[in-house]
Amino acid sequence: MPIPRRLFLGLAGAVALGAPARAADKIAAGTLGGQAPLWPFYIATHKGFFAAQNLDVEIDFAQSGAAVTQQLTAGSIEIALSVGINDPIHAIDKGAAVAIVRIVGNAAPYVLIGKKGLTTIADLKGKTVCIGSAKDMTTIYFERMAAMSGLKKGDYDVLSAGVAAARYAALKAGVVDAALVLPPLNFVAEKAGYAVIAFAPDYVKDLPFTGMAVFKPWAATHGDLVKRVLAATDASIAWLADAAHRDEAIALLVQAAHADPGDAAASYDLLRRSGYFEPTSKVSRAKLQNLITEERRAGNIGPTLTVDRLIMPGLTALAD
Repeated sequence: MPIPRRLFLGLAGAVALGAPARAADKIAAGTLGGQAPLWPFYIATHKGFFAAQNLDVEIDFAQSGAAVTQQLTAGSIEIALSVGINDPIHAIDKGAAVAIVRIVGNAAPYVLIGKKGLTTIADLKGKTVCIGSAKDMTTIYFERMAAMSGLKKGDYDVLSAGVAAARYAALKAGVVDAALVLPPLNFVAEKAGYAVIAFAPDYVKDLPFTGMAVFKPWAATHGDLVKRVLAATDASIAWLADAAHRDEAIALLVQAAHADPGDAAASYDLLRRSGYFEPTSKVSRAKLQNLITEERRAGNIGPTLTVDRLIMPGLTALAD
């Protein structure tokens, strides 16, 4: 579905929540375009959680996590609300003045889909699997999933095709036997007769998928605004997690992101079952270290990157 290039958030819902009428603080934000993974930020808009923090957030949508991170690194945006967490990690390793302040998606909701007749990951021996690129999270996730299913490198071939839509297109074209995609494409594929082989969070539970990051020079002088964005995000995720709000949340995604109603409902149930959204702004040191370990093993970062270089004291609430 088409994603609006720019969205102004923050003032809607102010009256409903009794937010103050004084001028809201403006923030230039960015994110990777999408539907279900951005649910908390649609909620923050339409349910007034940004407004309750007296924030007016202007979001610029990009077509890749790398593009969002480039904007953040250049200071073109001040905060990346949700981006593949490996992108700021790569930037920080290269010396960029950005920092991770929150985990948003706890685990990648990748769904492995494939040709009819494939039922398990082990069935992919001798087959070709479509991933994003050799250096992104699809590779890390699939290799872990394959190893847990008794497959090693060389037992299967891989083809890189970029974003999830391109990976699904490769499967439809018959170029590959299976592909890692994100909701709602798995539901679209299932309706088209393709097999659902595996759900990544059932295999990989210790690697965060998306995070919130800030431009450090701006955040150093606007720490209060960052904390208010975090508070609004926490409130939005708590609202989404309440099953009593299921129907309203689905209707909101259909309205705000032009999602298909059936796909929105299925996405809600899938993400809720997997505990996709991190409920608090506390950031696990252990999970960040797991990411560093995997990225280093894959050759994506150098030997000196540490968890302390990824975060911003006073804004990132490290746990464990």
